Amino acid sequence: MAFWVRMAEPICDIVLLTWNHLELVQPCIETLLRHTTLPARLLIIDNGSDLPAHEYLQRVTGTPHVTVELLRNETNEGFRKGMNKGLRVSRAPSVCLLNNDTLVTPGWLERMLEVADANPTIGLLNPSSNVFGDRPCRGETLEAHASHLASRRDEWVEVGSCIGFCLMIKRTVIERIGLLTEDEPGFFFEDDDYSRRAQAAGFFCVVVPSAYVYHAEHRSVRALPQRERVFRASREAYWRRWGRPLRVAYIPAGPVALGSPTLREVLDLAVSWVRRGSTVHLYANGANGASRDQLFRSVGLVPHGDVVFRPCASRAHTLWRTLKRQKKRFALILTTDDTLKTWLSAWRWAHRAVVIDPRETEQLEQGWQARSRFPS
Repeated sequence: MAFWVRMAEPICDIVLLTWNHLELVQPCIETLLRHTTLPARLLIIDNGSDLPAHEYLQRVTGTPHVTVELLRNETNEGFRKGMNKGLRVSRAPSVCLLNNDTLVTPGWLERMLEVADANPTIGLLNPSSNVFGDRPCRGETLEAHASHLASRRDEWVEVGSCIGFCLMIKRTVIERIGLLTEDEPGFFFEDDDYSRRAQAAGFFCVVVPSAYVYHAEHRSVRALPQRERVFRASREAYWRRWGRPLRVAYIPAGPVALGSPTLREVLDLAVSWVRRGSTVHLYANGANGASRDQLFRSVGLVPHGDVVFRPCASRAHTLWRTLKRQKKRFALILTTDDTLKTWLSAWRWAHRAVVIDPRETEQLEQGWQARSRFPS
């Protein structure tokens, strides 16, 4: 007697874009099939691979949890068109765009889906990764490192944009804003552009600390001779659409204590600015020794990855830290401390930033537009 078992409908479609590099794609697929334990469909988009890689992809079979479909492009159509081919085929409630130079770990999919389902305003999600500086200790396996992160289940950190190496997208986002933009040059900044479009539609971009995916960054495009030229063209196209991202220093007047209404007000303002595509360095007196996440959670807020806490002991210390040679200069210095504003204005020749009291909303908007505008 023959038995036929119908697999559950996939709750996530995984779109894996590949192009040659069998040494990367084979371990990627092996870890994906081994560590994906929820009903999922793997849509492999073969972007015109040569025969050895294509023959391997034709031999890939599914598991009790994962079905496999292979779609072939005869030529390399690039990241945007390749991923969009998978997005057009996808029908699951969530879609995960995955690069072929990644290694997933146990629980990677479950933990991202748990966070995605917990908050309807979350639209795009990344797992934790070496991309964000989260690396296993020496001698520690990726699987062991992932098991240590499991204790942070249900946590999430808001970020200014998600990165496309492992990008989960809710179906509601695709229905609201559509697919990746294909009318821009190159294969960079498509994830930044999609993140900004999702945020404009009211969705959050987040990182899930309890899920872990390793990424061998840019291995598949590093050797391309036109890489730097394409990167610059892609960046300029992105800046023309959304403006330059700004580095902003924010110096509130007076101390900020953990759990205080003042801290809540300061962080609310900082988050409103980073949501415009900036990074805010918060120079504040008080809460020394506290981490960024502790600051946010002490006032009931979700941490934001683009707010950087810089504790300072005094006005003089703040002035020194602000004027100290930076790897990248600040575009704006925002302070409600009148004395410090006077000092910083006198030293503008050194830091070259525009110094503004953020309570002067019209002046702040003018400064923001002037510094973020990118010439056509």
